[in-house]
Amino acid sequence: MLLYIQQNELGGFTLNINEELKKLNKNQKQELEKWFVEQIYKLNKINKNNQLNYVPYVTRKQVVWIDFGVNIGQELNHSHPAVVLYSRPNVGTVLVAPLTSKQNNSDVVINIGEIKNFEGYSYCKIDQLRAVSKLRIQTKKYEGKYYNNLNLKTGIYSNPEVSTEQITLIDTAIQELKYKSK
Repeated sequence: MLLYIQQNELGGFTLNINEELKKLNKNQKQELEKWFVEQIYKLNKINKNNQLNYVPYVTRKQVVWIDFGVNIGQELNHSHPAVVLYSRPNVGTVLVAPLTSKQNNSDVVINIGEIKNFEGYSYCKIDQLRAVSKLRIQTKKYEGKYYNNLNLKTGIYSNPEVSTEQITLIDTAIQELKYKSK
């Protein structure tokens, strides 16, 4: 299959995609293939469920699963849990702090302890704060309601939140990091 991007009237360019693919190494080709499959899956899901019209309502402290897409360098990759730091109802983006299960002796990965109704992720990566579209939030519809999490051990759907103490730990660590970087 030979694919081209045609030159447009605004001075764009012609690109032979097959030739460009030959320039990629094996890992880059695998990542591109994964990304392409994910995009097809998402488009089919959106077409099937009209999911593009559903923008989840989320609030500060909620733990949500975010599709971060394909990474560049040390960025997060694919689906990952995150804590909502800032959200407004009529704005299409939220500010999130990703979570990880991996302990790290760094000042940018902080231990926030066990999260109620959410297993396996108790470290917050404050160096990876992101503003993301609410459409990147992965929700599950169950018995007519939308949920942010399915506990695989118990089979229970939930919308977990970090505690007031945990969000304070995150806020404090972000403030300390802000002053360290000056």
